[in-house]
Amino acid sequence: MKPTTLIGPADRERIEAAVRAAEAGTSGEIVVQVVRQSHDFAVAPWRLAVLLAAIALLAAEWFAPGAPILALLGLQAGAVAIAHAVCLADSVRRLALREDELERAANRGGLEAFRAHVARQTTGRTGILIYVTLLEHRVVVLGDEAVDRALGPDETWEGVVACVLEGIRAGRAADGIVRAVERCGAMLSHPLPRAEQDADEIVRGLILTD
Repeated sequence: MKPTTLIGPADRERIEAAVRAAEAGTSGEIVVQVVRQSHDFAVAPWRLAVLLAAIALLAAEWFAPGAPILALLGLQAGAVAIAHAVCLADSVRRLALREDELERAANRGGLEAFRAHVARQTTGRTGILIYVTLLEHRVVVLGDEAVDRALGPDETWEGVVACVLEGIRAGRAADGIVRAVERCGAMLSHPLPRAEQDADEIVRGLILTD
């Protein structure tokens, strides 16, 4: 699903408002990015094509033994075409991928997004990225240098991640993201309180990438 379809205009306003409210109590600056996928996974349709082609050949051998070679080649070509067509659906493409591939892609995509939109974008190194990748079903939260130093040794972003995932599973993605933003603000309000002259250095609080 496209992020712009999942999160409509009213939801975008709610998320942006949640970011502003959270940043009112901390010098941390929060960016939420929602992407359709972190990698193109071109291998997925070919994996499915191999499986469908094998099934097609077995079926031909069972139902039409001795079929001409051209018919078998046509059957395989049809299997490849079908595999590429059905893999246009994210849910089908995901079935052809391993969990470790999804995990690596999400982590790599989150790091690239962090470097592009958050890292060293603030004077005090107080940026935070909540990166949501829909195909991979993953959420990556990354903080800049001051954020990492501010969090206690036992504090993690697991609660923030859980808020987003629970919202998506319940069909209320925007609600989950809003709760995640609020949790970020609460976590950082004490160790990184908002300074009197604090300026908003990262203006875009929400980025949707189809």
